[in-house]
Amino acid sequence: MIYRNYSVFVCLAIALLPAAITAEEFNVTLLTDDEQFVLSSIQEKQILETVSFLASDKMNGRDTPSKELNIAANYVAERFQKAGLEGLGPEGSFFQTAEFFCTSAPKTRAAMSVGSAKDVQLTVLTGINEVIRVLDVVSDSDAAERASASGDGKTKIFVIDELPLPPQAADNPVAALVTYVRRTAPLVRQGAKVVLVRVSDDSILFDAAATLRQQPVTIPVQFEPQCAIVLVSKTQALGGEVTLEVPANILQATPVHNVAGVLRGIDPEAANQAVMISAHLDHIGPASRGDDKVNNGADDNASGVTGVLTLADAFASLKERPKRSLIFVTFWGEEKGLLGSKYFAEHPLWNLDDVVCDINLEMIGRPEAHADGKAWGTGWPHSTLGPQMAAGAIRAGVTIFHHETFSEMLYARSDNASFVAKGVIAHSFSAGSLHNDYHQPTDEVEKLNIPHMTKIIQGLLAGTLPIARGELTPRAIP
Repeated sequence: MIYRNYSVFVCLAIALLPAAITAEEFNVTLLTDDEQFVLSSIQEKQILETVSFLASDKMNGRDTPSKELNIAANYVAERFQKAGLEGLGPEGSFFQTAEFFCTSAPKTRAAMSVGSAKDVQLTVLTGINEVIRVLDVVSDSDAAERASASGDGKTKIFVIDELPLPPQAADNPVAALVTYVRRTAPLVRQGAKVVLVRVSDDSILFDAAATLRQQPVTIPVQFEPQCAIVLVSKTQALGGEVTLEVPANILQATPVHNVAGVLRGIDPEAANQAVMISAHLDHIGPASRGDDKVNNGADDNASGVTGVLTLADAFASLKERPKRSLIFVTFWGEEKGLLGSKYFAEHPLWNLDDVVCDINLEMIGRPEAHADGKAWGTGWPHSTLGPQMAAGAIRAGVTIFHHETFSEMLYARSDNASFVAKGVIAHSFSAGSLHNDYHQPTDEVEKLNIPHMTKIIQGLLAGTLPIARGELTPRAIP
């Protein structure tokens, strides 16, 4: 139901705004007949079809990088083109392409000699991005001291015993690697080039090493190895002069794509200004074990991408386009550390000084208890965007509010943060919470509340319209 007579709701929304923001700043006009028609054309069937495709088992969790993420990117580009958007990428393309690097452990063996013993058996858990050649004197008896010494910068080879792994690392070679990168970080600061890990013959680290050798993986930037980590049998004598050569890791570059389109504004001056509507397209890929290995990512974040696509269709179908331009974009690599949005922010396809705001959509498909038809914005106190969106959204019967628990905590944890860092007013809007299915194979389409999600997208349209029309302009709050 669309509220034509909504003044009571606007008054209520304004009454809940911070005291520093006055009602006079949010004079929102009634929806026109055309706007109401477009708003009412946003239907549950359309929403369900879109989110079902993006979160289907065939999409296999939309990992970065993956062929499934590429399929999703092509789907978004086709939808943008069908809506009538212009490609914002090079030469009118809808794609902004970057290279994403995955890492494999070296496939050739490490070579070590200890005293008179040549060709000692070793297994490389990880190297670094260049060949390491070291010579050092190691004693079996000083292994513990080497692992805990303050270090004089001359010691290049350290020896540690095998570490107990957390349960999640048993079937996750990246988790096993991160455990050892954390443990060896203090040794790197002491000068370590190679850390030898004494292991039993049945250590699960051998399986992890085999996987890291055979399958390129994504290592979070903060956990990139700074020394080689090499497995050696605990029965191997290490006393004497040690020479060691560890091959370099293998880096594999894979193309990844932000997908961006623009609906040009009709006002010759205001069209240089843009309202950006964004969401991340990727998810976390398949699980390593369990009967259901597909992390569908229906709420996180096929729901947000569905919102972007639906809003692109809606704005493009208005008889009179807004004065300001609208940029619609989906990002790769959010789950890997906001990488796609950071790339966009570093290589902007639109002058960031002319981006009025970024309205980022994140998990809009499952309401909290007693919160149907309600959404909330992150970082609420940092600008007027949230209150302004609230003043417009109430015309569609949707409440957008300041979530006391999550608003500030999640302000820096989605793609909006990449633009905040560049001085752009940017907030994420969500319509739920971190439910028990978050990052689990159970985040399925069947658990989405499609009527709620449809209502929220209608509210986002009504909330964005005054900003796109130039009636409201968000401003930062110091």
